[in-house]
Amino acid sequence: MEAQKEITKKAKGISLRLLIVGGIFVLSLLVFWFIADEIVLENDNVLDTYVFQHLSSIVSPKMTKLMLFITFFGSSYFLFPAYILLILYFLFFRRDRKLSLDVAAVGITSTIILFSLKAIFHRHRPLDPVVRTVNGFSFPSGHSFSSFTFFGLLIFILWKQQMNSRLRWVLTFFFIFFACCISFSRVYLHVHYASDVVAGFFLCLVWLGISLWMLNQFDRKQNV
Repeated sequence: MEAQKEITKKAKGISLRLLIVGGIFVLSLLVFWFIADEIVLENDNVLDTYVFQHLSSIVSPKMTKLMLFITFFGSSYFLFPAYILLILYFLFFRRDRKLSLDVAAVGITSTIILFSLKAIFHRHRPLDPVVRTVNGFSFPSGHSFSSFTFFGLLIFILWKQQMNSRLRWVLTFFFIFFACCISFSRVYLHVHYASDVVAGFFLCLVWLGISLWMLNQFDRKQNV
């Protein structure tokens, strides 16, 4: 009887978790599509203009230097070596070939998705960037999408490891906060619209959710 109750309790817990995850996935997809349709395709820049106007009050040389430093961690100059090191760490030091392949798969597919969407929407960047050497299209923000994907992947890995619970939570909040700072830096530097970085975040929730689910399903089939 007690065993039956325990099974029922676990089943309800799994069902609730699936419901929450499914709700987040659908909501993220709807928000991304709303931004893409109403703001990008319809060229409604009210929100983006409002954000730029309010950010102008905090612009200063010191703040700009800080934002340039932070934005580096969302660039390919940081993320590409970071992915390589993460793959090598799990491949050679942890002897976890599956996880190293999962990291590689997420990194490669997310890059393909990002540049495909940029080519589809073809949105030009703001006209008055602080950084003059930025090229490519604006929507969705590559720094936002890529940093949330990378740090989100780190968080996923963290919660699969045996470690101190308090440290795990601290690192989780730090990674989320740092990814938010990277996204904010793109708007501050006027190389992306606010809608670009918000869309990048919700696109990350959608794609990372799909990626991890697909990898989990593939792993289950391999173990059958």
